[in-house]
Amino acid sequence: MNNNSNLCTWLNMKHFENDIQITLEKALIKYDFSPVEFSFLHYLYDQYDSTASMLEIKDSLKLSSAAVSRMAVRLENKDCKPIIRYHSDDNQKAVCLKMTTSGVKQFKEISVVVEKILDDFFTSTDFVDLRDMILNTNIHSQNEE
Repeated sequence: MNNNSNLCTWLNMKHFENDIQITLEKALIKYDFSPVEFSFLHYLYDQYDSTASMLEIKDSLKLSSAAVSRMAVRLENKDCKPIIRYHSDDNQKAVCLKMTTSGVKQFKEISVVVEKILDDFFTSTDFVDLRDMILNTNIHSQNEE
């Protein structure tokens, strides 16, 4: 099979992403967080006041309502209590989430670990090779047109 094929490139991207995911899972387990929970907190942290409605989170993270609700429950039940749930003043039907002070502190601590892992991966020769493969696949595809 041609190493510049879209299929090979896609498979290599999946393997690279899987390696990152596994490394993040191993590192975050000592904080009692998963990569998905970290992503969830990252979204909240990026908001101006670290608050968002469950609907905003669902739409932004491309999750189902049930998944957002389950994630909120898991985070609410963690020892550090990183989030709280409340009803919006503007719309009592809207359920919102807000990061707590301890949640912000925990997020910042975990962010350092995540950034280090991602920096290691994205400066690795594996990433350079993958990037080159993507670029070569793109060039190869354009030349066939």
